Amino acid sequence: MKTLIVINSLILLTVLAVPTDAQDFEVSQEGKWRIWYTSPDLRAELSYHWADKHLGDEWLILKLSIAGGRGGVTSVARENIHLRAPDGTKLALPTEPEFRAVRGPMQMAFRQEDSWGPAASRFVGSLKRAEEWFYSPVGMTIHREVIHPSAFLYCTGPLVFEVPGGVQPGTWTLLIDLEEMRAEIPFELGAYEN
Repeated sequence: MKTLIVINSLILLTVLAVPTDAQDFEVSQEGKWRIWYTSPDLRAELSYHWADKHLGDEWLILKLSIAGGRGGVTSVARENIHLRAPDGTKLALPTEPEFRAVRGPMQMAFRQEDSWGPAASRFVGSLKRAEEWFYSPVGMTIHREVIHPSAFLYCTGPLVFEVPGGVQPGTWTLLIDLEEMRAEIPFELGAYEN
């Protein structure tokens, strides 16, 4: 009887110690320059049209729209968003003062990409837009170090990363660190003829 109990305990411990590889997120390509990411904690739409058309530029410009997942409010801090380059280099978002210093020359890109405009697809009409973002457009000074999208509110705006040596073709990955998970959103630059 003692042996049976020991064996059952070992089996139970083995089952509890086995890591699960179940993916609880989905990444899908929608059109040439849009990625949709869904997880229980975060829903995101990433547009990288400008970046793909401007290989070699020293600044990579993306448009991100995010909403919380099923769990309600998802807090996202500016300092927890990074970009991994094809060579593995990890790039940080500039601070608001750093962004303001380069914002002027980027206005054409922001207008063409409609960076401050509404999300392109799934959020509009079903969710309310929260007027908060990490950076402020020209003429405004309101910005947030932490934004709070929820299951009912989305936030949208530009992400800019300074890329030493210029933006190169290859697989880039947007990294968003949340309290209990990391969202990794890969996208390919240079895959289509411009």
